[in-house]
Amino acid sequence: MVNKSKKIVKLLAGATIAVGLALGFVTVPTAKSEASACGFYVGRGVWSGWSFYRHCTGPVYTIVEVQLVTWRGRGRVICVKPGTIGLGPYSHIRNAYYTGRLCRR
Repeated sequence: MVNKSKKIVKLLAGATIAVGLALGFVTVPTAKSEASACGFYVGRGVWSGWSFYRHCTGPVYTIVEVQLVTWRGRGRVICVKPGTIGLGPYSHIRNAYYTGRLCRR
């Protein structure tokens, strides 16, 4: 019975992570350097422990809405121009993701 419970817990944990990755709630570190990474990342070296968001744009200049996720849950929505913006310490800002909308400002 215990082994069956452990298998169910592992299955549910794997499914939760898969859904989180698909929806952008979970970030996985990649081999990309910080300078080339688009989206949310946590700094290293001098910037260790600080959260950043890098908005990469194609040929069209866009200002996008980004949802901040704090340690208390959903934070606020901010507008981000192309480039990198500092969001604050990772102990406060846990994630940030593109909402799929452009800013109207």
